[in-house]
Amino acid sequence: MQKQKVYQHYEFLREFGKQKPDPAYLIYGPEDYLKDKVLKTITEKFKTPGSEEFDVITLYGDESLSVNVLEQLEMMPFIAKHRLVILKNFDKMIASEKNLIAEYIENPVQTSILILTAEKNDERIIANRIVSEKAVNINCRSPYNADDITRWLRAELRDRNITMDNESISLFSNSIDTDYLIAANELEKLIIYTKNSGNITLNDVIESVGKSKTNKIFDLQNAIGNKDLTRSLQILENMILNNESAIFIIAMLTRFYSLIWKVLALRKKNISDSEITTRHLNEIFYRYRDDYIKYANNYTVDEIRKVFSILLQADVDLKSLNTKEEIILETLVYNICKI
Repeated sequence: MQKQKVYQHYEFLREFGKQKPDPAYLIYGPEDYLKDKVLKTITEKFKTPGSEEFDVITLYGDESLSVNVLEQLEMMPFIAKHRLVILKNFDKMIASEKNLIAEYIENPVQTSILILTAEKNDERIIANRIVSEKAVNINCRSPYNADDITRWLRAELRDRNITMDNESISLFSNSIDTDYLIAANELEKLIIYTKNSGNITLNDVIESVGKSKTNKIFDLQNAIGNKDLTRSLQILENMILNNESAIFIIAMLTRFYSLIWKVLALRKKNISDSEITTRHLNEIFYRYRDDYIKYANNYTVDEIRKVFSILLQADVDLKSLNTKEEIILETLVYNICKI
């Protein structure tokens, strides 16, 4: 008996629009937010508007008997093409009740769709193994890191037709806890903050999302920009203890020094500092533009070139050396402050 493919939630949501209905779906994992999203996606596709009261039934494994579930599955749809029977908390059913559900899935009613949700799917249990072999499996696991949040965010932005550049996405993903529900709430706050404009900028993220975390990288930039080695290493140590991404830190410092380079380049064209802040630093929130003028006073163009070489070397070391990230980052900060 060939086992059904196990989809990660994002794979399933990406491919689901092209798929025909299956007799059974198993949505499992610890992420209730994702399970609800997948369940809603399946339900929205196969229900018929106006028939929900008759043809969409929700039952609970810790409250209902299998005979009640089977009774609903065997009924013909009233209006819709398919009758949707949702059984939540399938994993909380006792073994004998699960066995009846497994037997049904081996020979399902073609006019019904069974959607099971569970926190865990222990395939050591015979009924669970049968369900896994026959149903479409969707795994709603918790995010491992900021990359998972980024993948989720890009999909949400695409679905909502919202634009957001790579820097803004990176800052968002690294500025919140690795939790999809928190990410969803923060995205809603951002959409409200930007008044549904359809575009979210870096400054929007700075002003709206996770200020306690975003402030850490800006505190580090401020200390390094002033070549304050002691303060820089103190802030960096705190960021490392809080599991900040090394790649994110390097990316943000690269952006930081690119803006200082821009100030120095504009000065070489005899553009005044006041004109630089009012006309040429639109990518920086207006409250912080004067700070970059002050940072630029601490560097020459040649020194900025050296900074870029140091940042590039740190990026290469992170991706190629078997060295602890904190050593690479501490060396990076030390070398920049000592230029």
